[in-house]
Amino acid sequence: MTISYRKATLADVKELARLRVQFLKEVQSNETHQTDEEGLRQTLEDYFHLHLGSGEIVVWLAEADGKIVCTSGLCFFRIFPGFSLPDGRVAYILNVYTLPHWRKKGLGKEIFSRIVEEAKNLGYKRIQLHASEEGRPIYEKYGFKATSDEMELRLE
Repeated sequence: MTISYRKATLADVKELARLRVQFLKEVQSNETHQTDEEGLRQTLEDYFHLHLGSGEIVVWLAEADGKIVCTSGLCFFRIFPGFSLPDGRVAYILNVYTLPHWRKKGLGKEIFSRIVEEAKNLGYKRIQLHASEEGRPIYEKYGFKATSDEMELRLE
């Protein structure tokens, strides 16, 4: 079986939305599901159409026989510039996801390498992500360090 890697296009939107929902169902408990699955899928399709088409996000894929089996996304945003980040540009990695049958075969590692390289090639000096306990050791191998100075307020 041949594995190929490429950036997602608008033709991939429906599959990207489906895989994102599948990812969320795996990593979030049922109590956090506040949106119906079909509604979320449509919202995701709209999001991918808008932001993938404009270049505001980049998604890398791994395909096996034309089927997407692994994916990861990269979003871009700006914060106030500061001494440690004079341009305020931040890249955020999310949705590193491999279909269960394809795990432990190096696809996620390859996709992750490509997404980090994408951010570097675009000139980003800060890359952030949310790490699960399982993923933390993998990300540390790439030089990511845990931070403890972030807080969050969720407004319902």
